Amino acid sequence: MQKLIVLLLLFAACGGGGANGVNGKTSVLVSVVPQKYFVEKIAGDLAEVTVLIPPGANPAAYEISPSDMRVVNDADVWFTLGLQRETTWIPEFSSINDGLRIASTINGITRLPIGRYGIPGEQNETDGGDPDPHVWLSPAMVRLQAEAICETLCETDPANQGTYTQNLEVFLGEIDVLQARIHSLLDRYAGEGFMVFHPAWGYFADEFNLIQVPIEIAGSEPSPGEMARLVSYGRNSSVKIVFVSPQFSEVSAETIAEEMNASVAFIDPLAPDWAENILFVAQEISRAMERE
Repeated sequence: MQKLIVLLLLFAACGGGGANGVNGKTSVLVSVVPQKYFVEKIAGDLAEVTVLIPPGANPAAYEISPSDMRVVNDADVWFTLGLQRETTWIPEFSSINDGLRIASTINGITRLPIGRYGIPGEQNETDGGDPDPHVWLSPAMVRLQAEAICETLCETDPANQGTYTQNLEVFLGEIDVLQARIHSLLDRYAGEGFMVFHPAWGYFADEFNLIQVPIEIAGSEPSPGEMARLVSYGRNSSVKIVFVSPQFSEVSAETIAEEMNASVAFIDPLAPDWAENILFVAQEISRAMERE
């Protein structure tokens, strides 16, 4: 009998999936930090959430570590976003944890080319290319992701379905309030542009009728000719702030800002408090527009 108990304990310690497998909670993986906010809004303390790409890391270049793989081995669910890195991880994760449920949160979301924005008034030669992955920066798109997360949690842990669905309704109400506040800040600037280094804010711009003007062109630093055109646009449009993300070099942004007599401000697409961050970005863009 004692041997049987020991064997059962060893088996349980090995992980490998199964709902409520870690400390009585569903073990959830997410790819980027803001997703943790979404899952915790819906699951509360019913889930243990691990972020695969840590704060400050570049999602396009991050490599999974051996310690990450140990967490993957114990996970029940992984919520994906359609990132390019995820395509290489899916077969790896499945091979070490055949019980891992891989759930896309972007079904029903139309992703647009990341190169769709350029300098207003110019033909955008970079239009097309890879799909824009930054679907967590549009509140309207986050509504769809939250619904997908809730559906998967209910299927994985049906005993707590009532809690998940109730929390989802609360979260959707919070998104409604957030959208209304952002509209109150930005609707007066419909059709105007804001300048950023990395084009992470395209879906945000789409939702709130703004134009994102990226410095980075097709994932690369701008050429001298592109720099000159960006400076010309900034001067003609009286741009006073150039936004840059902490995950990327600010050298080009600072050079362009100096040429335009503008300042550099940081906005983080991967901040952990998603709602607070989205509102902060709207406030920063509003302040920048007021100065222009």
